[in-house]
Amino acid sequence: MRKKRIKAKLLACVLICMIPTTTFAMGKDDFFRYLIDSSYPEVETEDTNEDKDSASADDKENSEESSDYIKVHVGEENIPSLNTTDDESNASEESILALSNQYKDNVRVTSSSPRMLIYHTHSAETYSNSPSGNYHSEDIKNSVMQVGSLLTTELTNKGWGVIHTTKYHDYPSYNDSYSNSLSTVKSILSQYKSVDIAIDLHRDAVTEVNDKSNASYTTTINGEKVAQFCFVVGMKNENVDKVMKIATDLTNLANEKYPGIAKPVVEKQYGRYNQYVAENGILIEVGCNATSVEEASASVKYIADVLDSYFK
Repeated sequence: MRKKRIKAKLLACVLICMIPTTTFAMGKDDFFRYLIDSSYPEVETEDTNEDKDSASADDKENSEESSDYIKVHVGEENIPSLNTTDDESNASEESILALSNQYKDNVRVTSSSPRMLIYHTHSAETYSNSPSGNYHSEDIKNSVMQVGSLLTTELTNKGWGVIHTTKYHDYPSYNDSYSNSLSTVKSILSQYKSVDIAIDLHRDAVTEVNDKSNASYTTTINGEKVAQFCFVVGMKNENVDKVMKIATDLTNLANEKYPGIAKPVVEKQYGRYNQYVAENGILIEVGCNATSVEEASASVKYIADVLDSYFK
């Protein structure tokens, strides 16, 4: 009798260990799609059902800042990783040295009274040039931070005072990206009261990096192949009407000046993306991991022209 009880207990333990794993494996694709569509707008999926996330509406602010921004990556090529090869590390060091005369403590300020802040919640996002197909790494010269640096220069040349921070917010904890960048934005705004435009610069992501996905995120302007860009709006912002108006106006202006350069505004029903902090909060995605850093960089002068025309 005692032996039977022992066997029963052992069997129960085995079943307890197996059931969660089996359940997760059976439904993981749908589960991933749900999490992605209800969090960060980098990956398009089918069969979206955002209504399931309505319970988060009553969460406390701190809970929203962490849970709303968790991004699940589809496919191994999109798993965040800062494990770089020697070549990647050298490339990173070279790009840091190239910027070292302009940046102090990861910050560049181009005016004593800057009005624009450019930062990167997902600082480690890189483009198709990044070695080994690792699209999240410290490869700065092929990253959104490189694009941000170029945009800073373009806007400065147009007379704007700009702050650009190259601080990593998605490492070591990716899930804390938005709470980390929120702290950075608040800190900078407290030091520079003149800043009223905060731009969170990202790139989008696709699950398959190939010529087809590259073509879907690029266009030709003035005979030059450039990455398309889009504006993202978190619909949970208390100032959502203003955020939406800015994003819509910028999109329309961009396509009026440079037809086809801007994709439609992306609305995320359960996101905030820190767009409520500054008077003018903007989230822009320039290209994707299937576009090259050269294509993303080529669109910078057009983005700067649109921002300059709109805000001046």
